[in-house]
Formats: sequence, structure tokens, C-alpha cells
Amino acid sequence: MSLPLVKYVLTAAFRDKLILSLALVMVVGSSLAIFLGSSAIIEKDQFTVIFAGAALRIVSVFGLVLFVVFFVRRSFESKDIEYLLSRPISRLNIIFSYAFAFAILSFVIGLAVGLAIYSVSPHLFGYGHVIWIVSIIVESIIMVNIALFFAMYISSASTACMATLGVYVLGRLMGQLIGISDSTLVDSTGIYAMALQLVSMITPRLDLLGQTSWLIYGYDGSYGLVEAIIQGVVFSALVLLAASLDFVRRQF
Repeated sequence: MSLPLVKYVLTAAFRDKLILSLALVMVVGSSLAIFLGSSAIIEKDQFTVIFAGAALRIVSVFGLVLFVVFFVRRSFESKDIEYLLSRPISRLNIIFSYAFAFAILSFVIGLAVGLAIYSVSPHLFGYGHVIWIVSIIVESIIMVNIALFFAMYISSASTACMATLGVYVLGRLMGQLIGISDSTLVDSTGIYAMALQLVSMITPRLDLLGQTSWLIYGYDGSYGLVEAIIQGVVFSALVLLAASLDFVRRQF
């Protein structure tokens, strides 16, 4: 991995005001959560932290995905990629330097989300919140790597964004879909149920990350740090391998 290239990506994030924009959105989202929580009749703090967690989670992922896709596509359109390839740097260095820089951004944004959650309900903060924050960081790292893959593979930035967000929605709904498939209401041996089981094997289980119950009732031991990190490493490795294979075989 090339440290100057990592620094270049991080500089581009600050130049595009990604950090500042997401920080402002988090301030607005936290303020709105506090306002809505104050209107609740009972359990005001619980309502506030649930609303803030759900909103800031989605905002952080969407912001990171949009930045990654448009940054990568802009690098192709402005010939930055071709310039980098003319220098003594390999294609794999470019892929993994980009991925490492995006992971740093995900870590920073995840910590900012955790700080916002703490600010709206400091007296509720506990070990469950720590697990939630770490799993949100893992989720963001998975999504920026998926966005990197689609941005490398698809020439249209808007199409790459839609494909990435489609994977995100599918990952968030996978638990409910599998639950429906395993219920008695659906034939588990049918072609659609079997296809769903196959898709669930190659789709990140984002529904297991950042569970809302951890913010209210604390960590229940159902899904911990080790499982979240393993899932992040496995799926990040898969999409980075796919992106590397496509980029290495591409002709400029």
C-alpha cells in the first residue's frame, strides 16, 4: 500500500468537505432526535437514542458510499488513474491504498456517530453502545469496499451508487427474508426459498450489526465483536479481490 496515495485520498475527502458535511448533518440529526424525544410521553431518552442511532447510521453509510463512488469515477474521468499507473506503483497498490483510506474515513465517521449517540443520552451509555459503535464501523468498512468494487466495475456513478445501496438494503433485510423463508408460511424447498438461501451466503448480514436493542437493553451476547470483525474481514476481502481482478485485467 502507498502511504502518499492514502494521504491523497484523505486530502480529497477534506477538500470535498465530506467530514464537515457529515458533521453538520449529525449535529442536525442529534438535535432533531432530542426534539422528537422531548415530545414523547414516556421513555423520552430511549426514543431519542433510537431515532438518533437509526438516522445517523443511514446518513453515515450514504455519505461514505456517495463519496467513494464519485471519487473513484472522477479519478477515471480526470485520468488520475492513468497517471498513477505511469508511476512506479502497481494496480494492487492503488486498490488497497484506496481501500485503506476509505477504511480510515469509515473509522472516523463511526467514532463521530458514537460521539453523537453519547451526547444525546450520556447516562444510558454502556457496553452495548460500544458494541453498537464498533459494529457500525465494521458495517461502514464493508459498504465502502462494496462501493469501491462497483465504482471500479461500473462506469456510471449513479448506477454504481444504486447498486451499492441495493446491496445495503438487501443486507439490512436479509434477516427478515430468511425468517419468512424458514417459516411455515413458505415452502422451504421451493425455488425462491432456495435462491434466497444461496443469496444469503454471499450477502453481508448487516441486520446483525448495529442492533437497536443494544442501545436500549444493553448487549445480550447474541452477536459480538469477534463475529462482526470476522464478517467485515471476509466480505471486505471478497469484494477487494473481485475489484483487484477486474482492475488488473483492464486495458487502458
